[in-house]
Amino acid sequence: MSGKRQKQIRKEQRMSSNEQSDCSPETPDLRVTDHPVSSNEQQFPAELSDRQVSALPYLAAADTYTKGARMAEISISTLTRWRQDSVFRDELRRRREDEASLARTELNGLALKSMEALAALLEDPNPRVRAEAVRIALSVGIKVGETARNSRRLSQIQKALTLLKNVK
Repeated sequence: MSGKRQKQIRKEQRMSSNEQSDCSPETPDLRVTDHPVSSNEQQFPAELSDRQVSALPYLAAADTYTKGARMAEISISTLTRWRQDSVFRDELRRRREDEASLARTELNGLALKSMEALAALLEDPNPRVRAEAVRIALSVGIKVGETARNSRRLSQIQKALTLLKNVK
């Protein structure tokens, strides 16, 4: 008997045994059924194709559309066409916001660890190390204060612009 025919027979036997095992009470049913998506699984709009869904992580992570398209192995013209679709555009925007939020969270964690390390250096027995830690701490403190002031100013300007738009 040829090797090809033997493979065909084994395949048929496996299929036959799988059909029988579906009825067996000892074998768990491993077929996919409708079930709620776990919190770890991503949900995508049903209107998106599999190809669009697989390209989204690359496009969301890339700093340019050209790089994202290259990583996702799609052409720029395909991406341009997809971006005209509001469902795809909204999902890409949502994914980018999620990525940015995750990055901000990680940066905040790193900043906290850095501040703890800097605080420990303020107690270092070496006076040069302590002096450098003080210089860094003061510099960061000044920048944080400036950032907070600039954020408040920006917020005030945005409120003023909103009021001006409503007056017209």
